[in-house]
Amino acid sequence: MSENVLMILNNHYTHDPRVTAEAESLTKGGYNVKVIAWDRKGQYPPHEIINGVEIIRIKIPKIFEMLIPFEILKVPIWQILAYRMALQLYKNWKFRIVHVHDWPDLPIGVWLKKKLGVRVIYDSHEIWSYMFLRGLIPKFLREPVWREQYFVSRHVDVIITVSKGAAEYFLRFYPKVRLVRNMKQRRESKWERPDISTLRVVYIGGFDKNRCILELVKAISKIGHKIEGIFAGPEVKGISDVIVMHSNNFPVKYLGFIPREQVLNVTKKGSLVYLVFNSKDPLYRIGLANKLFEAIVVGRACLAGKGTASGKFVKDYKIGLVVNCEVEEIKKALITLIENPKLIIKFGKRAYSIGSKYNWERESKKLLKIYDILLEGDSNADRG
Repeated sequence: MSENVLMILNNHYTHDPRVTAEAESLTKGGYNVKVIAWDRKGQYPPHEIINGVEIIRIKIPKIFEMLIPFEILKVPIWQILAYRMALQLYKNWKFRIVHVHDWPDLPIGVWLKKKLGVRVIYDSHEIWSYMFLRGLIPKFLREPVWREQYFVSRHVDVIITVSKGAAEYFLRFYPKVRLVRNMKQRRESKWERPDISTLRVVYIGGFDKNRCILELVKAISKIGHKIEGIFAGPEVKGISDVIVMHSNNFPVKYLGFIPREQVLNVTKKGSLVYLVFNSKDPLYRIGLANKLFEAIVVGRACLAGKGTASGKFVKDYKIGLVVNCEVEEIKKALITLIENPKLIIKFGKRAYSIGSKYNWERESKKLLKIYDILLEGDSNADRG
């Protein structure tokens, strides 16, 4: 009989590539998966089934949406509503594992474990103590504020996280940490050579100052020829509008937000994937960027940030160039690639070649193994 798995997710699910990949892999592996998701904007169906995964979405009541201006203050309401929904589901659909994604969902898993005796997997996509009030309070105060160690060390059965740096963070106070990286599923049977007549730099993702987007726009604008910048992501004032403004006179293009199904196709149309993130941000020093694995799966050269985990990876595997988050350094690297197009081919081929090691097929097997071991422990306990 198939085991039931409940995932708790503080976003609407559809645009979260890690969660969708995990849920669909579990479904293919024989598990029944339901996801309680938070529809923060009230724009998605309350119930739908996508590739065998059932999604149940919760909306914060309108009165609270009007009264509470900050998203973080709505988290306790989400936690209570999700917990109640989980208990309701359990009456007719007994789940043995609760898989929670990131800190806002962790208390829900803890409450369910105390109430129902289920197993809890904490899937940490980010280090939330690094994110919380970043730069405003001392580092030694951030972790107690989030009480991450308290929940993890006492109530979690296993932690899944995304990078070696994140794993080392949790290993300081909890021994059962497993690594499932944000790899992508390889689709092409052979590498497809990029067009190198023009250096097409692709960035697809979120926009914020630590991702050095404006520095890239300025660098491209200074070069002006044999180069094109392709940007895709949500509208963010001060970044996306600046790209649009520059597109009137310079070779940059803003595609807006694109569905995850289109990400690899757009990436493949480029010749260089941009992931120059600022090493001052501690998250980028320990976490590998999704953009890196998108570049690997389609076989494209990378431009990454010095001092970041992604930059170290790019340098170690020789799949691109590494620079600081500075306009002139970025410009110099881009000119190097324009003047030496054979480097683009060399880096791209090498990136594709390591895709046999770094791909979602391998990571999904690791995920299923974690589940098997967890449930095997339950079975042994029952026999005991």
